[in-house]
Amino acid sequence: MKKLKGLLLLLVLVMAFGALAVAQEYKVFTQICTANYPDYPGSTILGDIIEKETGVKIKREFLVGDLETRLGLMIASGEYPDIMDAGHYTQRLVDAGAYIPLEDLIEEHAPNIKKYFGKYFDMIKAPDGHIYFLPQQVYPIDPGNTRYPELGFYINKRVLKDAGWPTIKTFDELFELIENYMRKNPTYKGQPTIGWLTTFDSNFTYSTTNIPAHLMGYPNEGGFVAPREAGEFKVRPYHTGTVEKYYYQKLNEMYHKGVVDPEMFILNYDQYIERLASGRVLATFAQHWVIQQAQDLLNRDDPDSILVPFPIVFDEMVEEYMRDTPYIQQTQGFAISIACEDPVSVIKFWDYLIANQMLIQWGIEGEHYEVDENGMFYRTEEQLALFRDPNWVRDVFGRHYFLDLYPRLLGVAEDGNSYVPDHQLSMIYAAATPAEKEVMDAYGVKSFTEFYNPPKPWEKVPYYPLWTITIPTGSPAHVEGTRHSDLLNEYVPRLVMSSPDEFEAIWKEYVQRTRPYMQLRLEYYQEQLEWRVKNWTPDN
Repeated sequence: MKKLKGLLLLLVLVMAFGALAVAQEYKVFTQICTANYPDYPGSTILGDIIEKETGVKIKREFLVGDLETRLGLMIASGEYPDIMDAGHYTQRLVDAGAYIPLEDLIEEHAPNIKKYFGKYFDMIKAPDGHIYFLPQQVYPIDPGNTRYPELGFYINKRVLKDAGWPTIKTFDELFELIENYMRKNPTYKGQPTIGWLTTFDSNFTYSTTNIPAHLMGYPNEGGFVAPREAGEFKVRPYHTGTVEKYYYQKLNEMYHKGVVDPEMFILNYDQYIERLASGRVLATFAQHWVIQQAQDLLNRDDPDSILVPFPIVFDEMVEEYMRDTPYIQQTQGFAISIACEDPVSVIKFWDYLIANQMLIQWGIEGEHYEVDENGMFYRTEEQLALFRDPNWVRDVFGRHYFLDLYPRLLGVAEDGNSYVPDHQLSMIYAAATPAEKEVMDAYGVKSFTEFYNPPKPWEKVPYYPLWTITIPTGSPAHVEGTRHSDLLNEYVPRLVMSSPDEFEAIWKEYVQRTRPYMQLRLEYYQEQLEWRVKNWTPDN
């Protein structure tokens, strides 16, 4: 008996040692992520498959606090994680020598990256001829269709239903609608109703400050726009202009009427999402990806309060083109740092992810999606119910951790299926939630993008978008932009919250101090825009 127990104990020890040995075979890489996700739960459906098939585990550090400050500390110390996404500050890391060239690694070890990203390589090459990062997403064939537009002025479904499903065209009409609803419904679920709220978090201030450009009908160009004048694109500022003044003066009026959230300028991004998800916010402006987490929660927990996007402008005579022309992020993306001791394994890991986009975005055939007689993917009602639960998608399926944090594919695949399930032509309406369908049915549309004009085609705006032009770190134009950002942080809260009789004086002061911080960036953007038009225009 003792001998049997001894053999069992030895067997247990051998098995434990074997499991440990297997665990030690995984290659572990560190990664800094700009996303605001919880720590990886350790095991997910996708994660378990991917780790087993690649032999790679990722130790992710999610952003806490200000990204620029965090990256500045890395540059100063020279200590980097293996994998990096520096967002808008990518060029700063390139200039600091933090990234290794990728082109030889791709050529030798990443056939799928070469296949799908290759046609964009000339766009992302640095002046020295190297490729230091891969953009977050590319369209191998065409962009396909979507249920939601890229951005919008979002209105709570309860407000629209109460008013008889109106089509709102102007900013004034939006606030009239909100005020009427608030008078009848000052509270929601025991808490005060919030008429208007955007985020002014340090990483998302553009969600508040770029709105004047969209009221003028422009898509997301960043801090400047580029109208066509006499047949040529001319970079122009919208800051200090008539529409910007109108916008802030309208918010000032609404703030003193109690429509604008009084805490708008002190809430961080997570608090903003929490308030949207509570259902008591009646309207906001955002890019869809910024509020998607809140929308998913509303669809699950409070479907009568989902947020519906509209292309609202400052005057109904304005013709809007707010939807993005398909583009790639030419100036930012995912990189391998000089600290990485095994870049070959990282590039092979990325190549695996690109080769398995259908697994990552759709899941496992027969469990998470089905295939019809024409080879087209679809989901049953039971499968749709799973993917409508944002916590399940993130924490059980694991999609966020293997899709949003690495290079990925959008648009249509070679077999005609969309990489993104919600963009599958047959599923845009069919896979919508009952709450989304109720809104679409009321307006007689099959997607929310039908509220918008189609985006301008690439040949109409071959430089697009301006915000992907990165001004060299430390240059006079860069310093100018930093000072302008500081002024926005100082004056925007004042313009919105000041006494109405003080608004004019504060506005004049803001204009006087802001205009000197425009010229150098205008010149740089114009120069780079003209280079893109010359070199990127089709058939050039």
